[in-house]
Amino acid sequence: MMTIAMRISVFLCPLLLSASSFRTQEIGTDLGVVYAVQIADLNNDRQPDVVAVLPTSVVWFEAPSWKKHVIVDGATEKDNVAIAIHDIDGDGRLDFALAAAWRPADTATGGTLQWFRNSGPDGPWPIFKIGAEPTMHRIRFGDIDGDGRLELLALPLRGRGTKGPKWDQNGSRLLVYRIPQNPMQDEWRMEVAESTLQETHNLLPLDGRILVGAREGLFALARDARGQWSREQFGEGSPGEVKIGRVNRQRVIATVEPYHGNKFVLYEEPLPKINPQGAPPAWPSKIPTNRMWTKRLLDDQIFDGHGLGWADFDGDGSDELAAGWRGKPKFGVVLYKRGVDGEWKRTEMIDETMSCEDLAVGDLNGDGRPDIVAGGRVTRNVRIYWNEIEPQWKRHEVASGYKAWSAVAADFAGDRRPDVITNEMATHDYRTRLYVAPDWKPVELLEGVQIIHSAVMDVDGDGDLDYIGARYSPGLLFWLERPKNPLTERWPLHVIDDAEKRGVDGIHGIILGDIDRDGRLDLVANSAQPKGAFPESLAWFKIPRDPRQPWLRTVFASKDAPGLSHYHGIGDVNGDGRPDIASAAKTLPDGNWFAWWEQPARGSKAPWKKQMIAAGQEGATNILMADVNRDGRLDFVASRGHGFGLVWFEAPSWTPHELGAKLAGPHSLATGDLNGDGHVDIATCAKDSGIVAIFLNDGRGGFTEHHVYQDQSAYDIRLFDMDNDGDLDILIAGQESANVAWHENRIRRPAR
Repeated sequence: MMTIAMRISVFLCPLLLSASSFRTQEIGTDLGVVYAVQIADLNNDRQPDVVAVLPTSVVWFEAPSWKKHVIVDGATEKDNVAIAIHDIDGDGRLDFALAAAWRPADTATGGTLQWFRNSGPDGPWPIFKIGAEPTMHRIRFGDIDGDGRLELLALPLRGRGTKGPKWDQNGSRLLVYRIPQNPMQDEWRMEVAESTLQETHNLLPLDGRILVGAREGLFALARDARGQWSREQFGEGSPGEVKIGRVNRQRVIATVEPYHGNKFVLYEEPLPKINPQGAPPAWPSKIPTNRMWTKRLLDDQIFDGHGLGWADFDGDGSDELAAGWRGKPKFGVVLYKRGVDGEWKRTEMIDETMSCEDLAVGDLNGDGRPDIVAGGRVTRNVRIYWNEIEPQWKRHEVASGYKAWSAVAADFAGDRRPDVITNEMATHDYRTRLYVAPDWKPVELLEGVQIIHSAVMDVDGDGDLDYIGARYSPGLLFWLERPKNPLTERWPLHVIDDAEKRGVDGIHGIILGDIDRDGRLDLVANSAQPKGAFPESLAWFKIPRDPRQPWLRTVFASKDAPGLSHYHGIGDVNGDGRPDIASAAKTLPDGNWFAWWEQPARGSKAPWKKQMIAAGQEGATNILMADVNRDGRLDFVASRGHGFGLVWFEAPSWTPHELGAKLAGPHSLATGDLNGDGHVDIATCAKDSGIVAIFLNDGRGGFTEHHVYQDQSAYDIRLFDMDNDGDLDILIAGQESANVAWHENRIRRPAR
């Protein structure tokens, strides 16, 4: 099952109301029979679209407006019946294969297979031949030989030459087509994987095998290294649809029996045995087929069942089953869930008016919740069921009514609960306030200093946390000393560096790190102004013995950071044991770059050496260091806060990988493990798009984009455990949205 998590911002007009946690929107009417629906990004805008297969055409509905486009019309023999989407020619755009000439009673002719090359949203899409087989019914792409390339699996309903009413004279030929080197010119090589099973209604690639539902039961087909095919049965009955989910770590296959029948049936994976020590069971890496799976009747009160889809709709870590039927006297799309007692129940009637021929599941609006798309047979329509079950992130507001540049969290009150310090950026008095959890009662700390960025540190080593602030221009670095009674006493201000006394000027970003490896944190800041004592430079500051005195300043990138540098990252990039420093600059003619400075050996008189990561990065602002793909080397994670999108640069060649290309103004960036899987995830807030977004890492540098919240604009974002529950939440200082808020992390942890 494929889950698509892409980003879009949608305003929904509920044309139909669903009395449930799903909201219904009809996006297509009077279409004819909708044989199949799929979710895919056809125009490469990082937003999932909806594709529908109709008798004589294939159409797609473009997100987020759901405008209908015709890909092909009248160019194939009717009826078109099935589609499989894949980048067939390797050009970075999704193409599709199409099964047409659907004539279920004609077992001698028909059953064409073609593929359509994506030539862009405006088309036309060129058509290329693949093959043909009478009564061709279902097609899928899957890697069944383990070479990393997908094959096209094509399954007819009936065997050649069979006749009704039994249709049992010959078996159906399951065909495997390999994509040629040049799929536009070369022939698709074909082999027969199976030819004895009868009335094979559907298939599913899984674990290098092919699951097939046939009149004789549920089978898994496997191909060995010699090219020999074998099959194992693990389910009885005569399944039609075949879809697999994972429920409480157990794989479950849903079917319709018999095909077009009145029953939803489940096949549950045999549970592994607990070892004698009581440790968690060792789950197989491949689906076991050497014994029958447990068969369970889910529902026998349906009419002509046909659509199935698994997804974790309620965010509890286990999949639920969305299922539909298309036959009279009653239509339906329903949701089933297994309870804590192990029993399955129908939890929700999503729609009683939809003649469901097919359905697909995927996150259509980037909120982290799977939605449902259904195509109608008798109703001849396409509907979206928007999942409005409790989200994975819950929003809490700390303050509102003023614009804030920066916000930090820590236990400042001494009660073991995280508090927040933030500031007003656009009022005449520029107040800095401590907001005390849990009621967020404000305590005035400072006025008259406009703070653009901040940090938290035990500056004076007395065991409590102090506050570090930075003013842009004239540049000022200072710290507020936490007093014994932080809620009632004044927080003394101590100057670290002052542009009015020949200090750095144009301070936009500050970051803490042990630059000289003496066991104490140092402070890094930029001097981005083109004039002043240290124009277009970077500097780091060492705490003196008495931190209430000005700190020792070292300018290490003197006049070497032009273009209004912004934020910074610290880490040992080259593995020499010495922390290096990265920065970014947003403004031409000298900016639009990401770079890092290599720290020289201690005692060396050599300067810090600038190493360019990438130029031509319009609006570059943020850069952090993290081992994104877990190869033992630090990569760079960066954002274009005055441009569009994020990017991570893969060490050691700094190969760029783009993320969130349509996020406008992602002027904030943070990294951390958000879902507890041990991988580095990314969080940002796009100040111009007004979207809080996270990117969940698969551990290899592949990221899935999710939208946490919309209508939020920010300069600053931090990851911090705001509720002491052991996970990272998101704290945001709202700029144009004029607020400070945090988003409670409710992502379920993966099973260990």
